Amino acid sequence: MTIQAIDLDYSIGSKQILSKIELEIHPGELHVLIGRNGAGKSSLFHMLCGDIYPQKGTIYLDGVELRNYSKSQLAKIRAVLTQETNITFPIHSEAVIALGRHPHATDVSRDKEIVQTCLKITDSIGQREQNYATLSGGERQKINFGRILAQAWETPPRYIFLDEPVSALDIPNQYKTLNICRHMADQGYAVFMILHDLNLAAQYADKVTLLHQGRIIKSGKPNEVLTSENLETAFGIKTRILNAPEGNFIIPEIIGETI
Repeated sequence: MTIQAIDLDYSIGSKQILSKIELEIHPGELHVLIGRNGAGKSSLFHMLCGDIYPQKGTIYLDGVELRNYSKSQLAKIRAVLTQETNITFPIHSEAVIALGRHPHATDVSRDKEIVQTCLKITDSIGQREQNYATLSGGERQKINFGRILAQAWETPPRYIFLDEPVSALDIPNQYKTLNICRHMADQGYAVFMILHDLNLAAQYADKVTLLHQGRIIKSGKPNEVLTSENLETAFGIKTRILNAPEGNFIIPEIIGETI
């Protein structure tokens, strides 16, 4: 059970977005993709999910070429949280989480139990009967994370893709969400996410992939990838790395600029 990307190229018009991408996603692993804005992270993310296809190269999901899966088959295998969820009609937050059970032909009573569990573990019980459209950005992000958990629940092989899952959350909810992701990986899920916070990546990831100008600079353990040299290449800033029992901490050099 793995997702394997082999020699991927992707372009839009004359602009090369991704080049020679080699990557694997494994069950039981929390894998974080990092890089600057415009590095190609979102394109790679959507390619690995099966939403778009490379012009060159192949992606295999459990030994079968990804493009051979139907959308309904993929919905039973992997759950995807994108940055934007366009729900414009009135709907209770609980019903949004219940949408995650739609791909599965499971018992209705069991589906309801799973939805209630996902409401509880995302601390969203208080918003269950609220109109989704009236929620704050952080509350919506928690509800959509709950929907992804409901979709992935009890459906091995299980892949979870998360595009910036903590971008709208305060610090306690960032850690709660990533603790849940860490637990899911420890339970055998393959969790692949984009993060911008390098210190969160260093704390939580089993594997980090650093993308720069459409190419992978380095992929491996956080302490192997998140080095001062690699970060300067990818982000154009100097950093100091502090070693601590909890993991490495990255401190960027503050550069004063005149407005």
